[in-house]
Amino acid sequence: MNQALFESLTGTFSDGTPVSEVPNKKRVIFSIMDNLNRIFNTRKGSIPHLKDYGLPDISEIYRKMPGGIQVLEDAILKTVEKYEPRLRNIRVIRQEDDAKASRLVFILSCELINGGLVRFQTTFVSTGNSTISPWKQPQ
Repeated sequence: MNQALFESLTGTFSDGTPVSEVPNKKRVIFSIMDNLNRIFNTRKGSIPHLKDYGLPDISEIYRKMPGGIQVLEDAILKTVEKYEPRLRNIRVIRQEDDAKASRLVFILSCELINGGLVRFQTTFVSTGNSTISPWKQPQ
């Protein structure tokens, strides 16, 4: 099984894509992105039985700029290492930020536990949810 229990039970990924429509080899990537999306959009401390699950409040990160960037980068690394067991050798790489758009972009470069390199791009904005997608190298 390449998807998580949640996707198996619901039959869909968080974006509504039916599991059956995704090739087996890509299901693990979709499932990891779903999990990372849940992690990155949950505020640390909001789940009583998992106090360290999630990330710090993004608005607080922006208030502490530029030092807040390193706080967020460290939180991403620690949280992904703990709550996404299908990844190892995780690196968080900050991309050029867009101060006018109030957004921070990071690339997560990781190895799948079963082998293979994968990269994700995650974007945080001062208001609203973060987004995550497979990273495609700029041409």
